[in-house]
Amino acid sequence: MFVQTVQAVQMFTAYSMLLLFFSIGSLLKSVPAFRKFIIGAFDAVTKVKLPVTSYWDSLFTDQMLQNVWHSVALDLNKKIKQDSEAPNSPVVSLTGKHCFPLLQMSQSGRPLVLNFGSCTCPIFMSQLDEFLKMANHFSHVAEFCVVYIEEAHPSDGWALKDNYEIRTHRTQAERCRAACEVARKIPGCPVVVDTMLDAANFAYGALPIRFHIVQNGRVVYEGGPGPMGYDMKGVKEWLERYHTGKSL
Repeated sequence: MFVQTVQAVQMFTAYSMLLLFFSIGSLLKSVPAFRKFIIGAFDAVTKVKLPVTSYWDSLFTDQMLQNVWHSVALDLNKKIKQDSEAPNSPVVSLTGKHCFPLLQMSQSGRPLVLNFGSCTCPIFMSQLDEFLKMANHFSHVAEFCVVYIEEAHPSDGWALKDNYEIRTHRTQAERCRAACEVARKIPGCPVVVDTMLDAANFAYGALPIRFHIVQNGRVVYEGGPGPMGYDMKGVKEWLERYHTGKSL
């Protein structure tokens, strides 16, 4: 009961802060003098410089609020934390014909790097080449796997201009087709697909993008929520320390 009360307070506080942030942001956006400030803040949050025209019109809209709150709620309610047991959520093959536990992608004793994301997240897509390089560089140390989850910016939600035109997945086949685009960009790296129950997404608090490392059934590295917490450098440093035997 106490845990539920604390969680309810956290949810209320987070939503209240988010509403305040959006209210202030909406006011500033309407003042031309603050345009440069808002763009700079957006670039700082995303860590990549997206074309202003791709997101400006959708900033602080209801669609954006719903999207951001969904991500925040997932993070607050996720099942895992550092050193906890890793959820063995069901996932699906790219063909959609096979369903199996996520941790089946791991090998005994070896770390498994999980990279959660979707085509409509430009940050995720822009870093796929770097992820593949990391996977190839540390292939003797760890396993790597992309988990394709719900779209970060579906065309029928908080959509970005000049982005992948993918609507919110209605079927497993739609999600698998979208995941094939990611698989095409990272040849040789396994890609699995979250089920339409979004079990992996909910368990790992993955939306919009996130890294985790699992070893022997436990979470040994918990990446922060994206976009700000999406830190490939942190994953590389963990793998380097693991490889050299330094303290983690």
